[in-house]
Amino acid sequence: MYGDNLSFEHKKFNSMDFGSYGLGSTMLLAGNPVMRTNTAINWGLQSLELSMGTQINPQQRTGHIDQISKIEREELIRLAKLNRINLSLHSSHHCPAGGQGNQISENARLNAIREHKKVIDFADQIGRSMKQKHIPVTIHSVEQIPGNPDPQNLVYAVNKETGGLKTFEKKDVTYPKEHLISMGLKPGKDFLETKNRGVYTVLPEGFLKMENRETQESLEHARAMASYHSDLYEQQILGMINTNKEELRSERGRARILEEARRNRMSDLIQSLHNYEVHKKREKRTRADLTNLERKYTDKYGQLKMFDKTDNFAKEKAKKSFIELGMEAYNKPSKPMIVIEQFSPDHALGNPKQTAELVKDVRRGLTNELVKKKGLSRNRARKEANNIIGMNYDIGHANMWKKYGKTDKEILNEIDEIYPIVKYVHISDNFGDHDTHLPTGWGNAPVNEAMKKLKKKGWKGRPMLETWGVPEYGANAFGVSQSLYGLNANLVQGGANWEMAGGTYFETGYSFTTGPILPDINFQTYGAGFSGLPYSTGAQIGGRRPGEQFSGTPMS
Repeated sequence: MYGDNLSFEHKKFNSMDFGSYGLGSTMLLAGNPVMRTNTAINWGLQSLELSMGTQINPQQRTGHIDQISKIEREELIRLAKLNRINLSLHSSHHCPAGGQGNQISENARLNAIREHKKVIDFADQIGRSMKQKHIPVTIHSVEQIPGNPDPQNLVYAVNKETGGLKTFEKKDVTYPKEHLISMGLKPGKDFLETKNRGVYTVLPEGFLKMENRETQESLEHARAMASYHSDLYEQQILGMINTNKEELRSERGRARILEEARRNRMSDLIQSLHNYEVHKKREKRTRADLTNLERKYTDKYGQLKMFDKTDNFAKEKAKKSFIELGMEAYNKPSKPMIVIEQFSPDHALGNPKQTAELVKDVRRGLTNELVKKKGLSRNRARKEANNIIGMNYDIGHANMWKKYGKTDKEILNEIDEIYPIVKYVHISDNFGDHDTHLPTGWGNAPVNEAMKKLKKKGWKGRPMLETWGVPEYGANAFGVSQSLYGLNANLVQGGANWEMAGGTYFETGYSFTTGPILPDINFQTYGAGFSGLPYSTGAQIGGRRPGEQFSGTPMS
């Protein structure tokens, strides 16, 4: 029997406890994952997000899901159980929309689904072992596909047929105004007049419209050219034998002409008939292909849109992938929860509101699939979809919109629109330009303000530190301690203890952040010290030999 909430909840916590999950931190499972996890547990946090690597390197363990053995997975779960740690997973950086290099590939999308399903399977193993339902699995909404945070100056578009990417930049042109209008551009919206007579500034979306119009004209030209060679051979045949177009264009008529040509040994006519047949078949295929393209990419207004902004195309592709991943999660006994994270502004769907819309679309699509394929009532299907699909709001990524002019106020106002679907939060700091994953307080991200606003909204979910961007100081461990300072927590009160101070948005005691101190399970298993832990976990006291169980001078 699985609980809807984590089995390690502490009911004594007040409404500030964010669902009683406690503050946590992310940790990459590279190298020795068991040792790294045990070290992270010793930081004293109550939740850990195990982050998967993307690439497989036979010479070095990168944390890819396929490089984590069965034994290691079981040991990770055992460590979490013993120390009452709430686990979640961060899946690999494979793009659900199929982003790969300079194109959007269907093969890459399908490969991403396969990779993410492996992580969902691991999450289910954790859930089944720990009797917990809805273990969170973070997946980025989009990877490797550029977005359009500054459409007045630059727009990335995709050829929806080939997946190839193309850029459109604002530029001055000397086209006649009438020509721009004939291409579907609107004055004041798609192009602007300049001080120079006859010079116009075409905005990126204006060039995108021109590209689609030119593509439509190219298709029309291709249709006209499709019959060019067959028409030539048709005229040639009509000049060589007494016949007409109607007879020549019918199979029975061509058969009669061919029979007469063979009887009269007219080799040139026989060759022309052969060429005519070949080009007629080619013309038929070409016309069918052109018709299919037009039908596929013509909008309701009759305009061909072969090219579209990357955000729109990526959203449809990602939606399709996440619905399939949602069905995969639903079919698992513990039903892991997929939390879709907005990436940086320079990626498609990097705006939190765009990712929120994707989450809503995926929930609707998954609801329909559960009704259709599982026979659930619509209300039950909607509830299941809402439990399985949610949003991971990344404060650090949101702060990066400052380089495109957003203020703290605008960033915080977005929370009003997205908070109902947010089930998970990534916390890190930066200066608004790069995703540096600094400890909170080291940059200018409105972390405290964002968390206070979520608290005011009654948010229940997991706050997770992603503050590993200071490797010279100790990466994650240092990032965690510094972030607690940044979150107005007094870490040093008469000594090096992590006693949370009142008056912050947490307003809780030590165990909110760190979990129970030395759980009794550990005492029962290992005694009061760390010396009994296996050496492989990295918990040995410095200077002690493996296998020694006691401190002090050895007895002779």
